[in-house]
Amino acid sequence: MTETETPPRTPSLHFDWDEFGCHDYMHTPYPVDIRIDRGVRLANELERVRALLSSRLHRDCPLWLDSVYRTLAHNAFVGGRPRSQHLAGRAADVRCPYGCMYGMFRNAIEVVAVEPDSLIRYVCFYPHQGFAHLDIRPTSRLVVEEA
Repeated sequence: MTETETPPRTPSLHFDWDEFGCHDYMHTPYPVDIRIDRGVRLANELERVRALLSSRLHRDCPLWLDSVYRTLAHNAFVGGRPRSQHLAGRAADVRCPYGCMYGMFRNAIEVVAVEPDSLIRYVCFYPHQGFAHLDIRPTSRLVVEEA
């Protein structure tokens, strides 16, 4: 973000900065200096997943974010990887929406991730816990895994 750019009031239509903040005891906000470069871009990818699911389910399909940004201390507390993309504000752990089968949720993320203009570069599915990790790390190759 340059000095002349002002971060938007929300990262996108259906998400707000509070959802992107750390869930530590201080409720550390998503850093202002990365909101345009990372937060808005991540939110746009999440909006694409939400839109695809909503279209397929013929109803609004909100996404629940378990974790986006994490401080170093909170990342260690939750057992996160030392070089987690959550530390850089580039990752989201997303719960499978209520009323949606995990397979449909997984497929929507995969469809969005392989689109030519997608910024999603890493996805890890956690089917037994009912969520997926996706991130927009700065690399050219998409990696999809299952935990």
